[in-house]
Amino acid sequence: MTGTMNDPRWNRRLVAFIAALAISGLSSSWAWAQSVEEPTLRVFPRHSLFAPLSADPRWPRFALGYQYYFGDSQFTHVGTADAGASIAIVQQNRPGRGSWELGIQGGVFSIFDFGAPSNDLVSADYLGGITFAYAFDSLSFLTRILHQSSHLGDEFLLNNEVERINLSFEDLDVLVSYDPREWMRVYGGVGVIVRSEPSNLDRWSLEGGIELRPVTASTKRRLQLLLALDLRSWQQSNWQPDASFVAGATLDPIGESSYRVDFLIRYYTGHSPNGQFFTQRIQTLGPSVQLYF
Repeated sequence: MTGTMNDPRWNRRLVAFIAALAISGLSSSWAWAQSVEEPTLRVFPRHSLFAPLSADPRWPRFALGYQYYFGDSQFTHVGTADAGASIAIVQQNRPGRGSWELGIQGGVFSIFDFGAPSNDLVSADYLGGITFAYAFDSLSFLTRILHQSSHLGDEFLLNNEVERINLSFEDLDVLVSYDPREWMRVYGGVGVIVRSEPSNLDRWSLEGGIELRPVTASTKRRLQLLLALDLRSWQQSNWQPDASFVAGATLDPIGESSYRVDFLIRYYTGHSPNGQFFTQRIQTLGPSVQLYF
């Protein structure tokens, strides 16, 4: 055995084997590092980098709801129907440098007077525009330019004496979101109107909020308790805050094959988010079902 170990040919074979093993290991490590650090570009990815704002009454989503108006002289029982989405068009993941995304948002937000004989369509607000998002670790940013316009329903116009407002504007928003814990999210941002009709609208607005998911149960879907508060102030309304609070449960998909649905109770107090009535203060409470595709 000793003679074999001292055989120069055996030593050369051992050195050659170790060298081949080292080269193979280095090659595999280099290939793995290349695959990890190589940016990946995806078209129409399943999820957007900036998560939806659950309590924001004007975040694009599919939703059905009912609102009871407290002490309102015009409405008492109101139905809501929203149809919209945030769609990521192009998304690139850059390991160690964050990810960016270009997308679009669009939605229609309608309310119906259940107290009228034919459940009149009261108003419909339209929203659409372009978004850019960036995410790194627990931080995400969203910049968007949106067109918004508001229109009254025909039956409501025929059955009521209404001073119609031709309300439309383009708004530039910047939002920042941070997740200090897996179950907590805080966000805030600023908006500025770049063009409006009527032209005398004040330009600036602020938005902020918090979302809590203190209880989670995972099966094929992730069932979470959801508590969220959204606050918004507009210069046009002398910076008086408008508050939207939601509480309920959310079914969040695990994987890429399904969608998220929220079962909520929503309380709102402040200036009406419905464009034609933005000068009126309201207080509402009612259930809502929200879907995010």
